[in-house]
Amino acid sequence: MKEEPNTISKSTPQIWAIGGGKGGAGKSVVSTVLAFWLARMGKRTVLVDVDLGGANLHTLLGIKSPSKTLNDFITRKFEVLEDICIDTEAQNLRLISGASDVLSLANPHFSQKVKLITHFSRIDADYVILDLGAGTSFNVLDFFLSANKKIVVLTPEPTSIQNAYIFIRNSVYRRLSRLSGKTPSLQALIKTAMDPKNVLKIRTVKELLQFIEESGGKDVMDVLKKEIENIRPTIITNMAKDNKEKNAGQIVKIVAEKYLTTQTTNLCSVSYDKQIGAMISDMSPLINLDQSSNAFADIYEIVSKLL
Repeated sequence: MKEEPNTISKSTPQIWAIGGGKGGAGKSVVSTVLAFWLARMGKRTVLVDVDLGGANLHTLLGIKSPSKTLNDFITRKFEVLEDICIDTEAQNLRLISGASDVLSLANPHFSQKVKLITHFSRIDADYVILDLGAGTSFNVLDFFLSANKKIVVLTPEPTSIQNAYIFIRNSVYRRLSRLSGKTPSLQALIKTAMDPKNVLKIRTVKELLQFIEESGGKDVMDVLKKEIENIRPTIITNMAKDNKEKNAGQIVKIVAEKYLTTQTTNLCSVSYDKQIGAMISDMSPLINLDQSSNAFADIYEIVSKLL
């Protein structure tokens, strides 16, 4: 087997992953402006488009046709991610473009996924921002769970709130499933619990942990509970038009704590800004957004909190 080159940088970057279930919540917009503000604060930042089935993050940065993409790394045209980073108009901000023209990358092999996760931490940067694809596939969840900070974006729409909760729920079950891989009986129990109509009548993660404890597995329950607590997602409500809408994330927070036993670290919101929609339609770089924009200022405050 060919050995991976020794490309570990002197400092390991902090990895932030932005997810949220189905599309339409504005994950890519939030990812782009988050990355811009980190770069503006002097942090060497790399923004990565991990929407492997429909990458378009480059368009939000005003790059029409990326000269290098993740496909070039996966197919070993380049040995390290550093070599496929593209400079942007913003100082300290580089982009790794996804491969929207390669359908096979929409569902990478396990080894390809592990390779990507490993190499994200080898990029020579202070921060690496992962803009995840839509949905809750295992690949999306594994990228999300591998990050130092896990950010979930939603809008005030009821369906988006529901999708955000489902995303967090599936993340918790994915973490539990991976941990139980060497214990077939426990893995089978977790798989059973994921079915809302299971015969054991386990409806929530909290009930699953109670079932494990009552079955004589207190030590196992304690380990699993600690792992769940370590997920600690940050919830961002995007495109909020008033104070009531800004509190939409509170619903997810309450339900996640009650049924999933996971805590959220921050509750943040980004104001609705019609200028963003116009810039996307015109394919104008979002980093040129008017800095008097409330949305722009809101994301600055979010970055300050996360730092």
